Amino acid sequence: MPIKVLYRGKEIELPVEKIKAKDLLKELGLSPLSSLVIKNGEVVTEEEILREGDEIRVVNAISGGRF
Repeated sequence: MPIKVLYRGKEIELPVEKIKAKDLLKELGLSPLSSLVIKNGEVVTEEEILREGDEIRVVNAISGGRF
C-alpha cells in the first residue's frame, strides 16, 4: 500500500511502504532547509521513518519581516 502525503492541498501517493523524511523531500524535489515534514501532527527530523498509515504533510517554511 502506498504512502499518502498531503502537499499544497493535494494528496500525493508514493509507491513505498516506508521512507525517511529526507528521502520524501528529495522525491518531491524539495530542500530540507525550506520544507518541514509533519507526521501525525508533529514536525519530525530528516531521519524519521514514515510508514503507510501515518498522516503525513509537507509544508514550506516561510520567513520574512524586518531586520
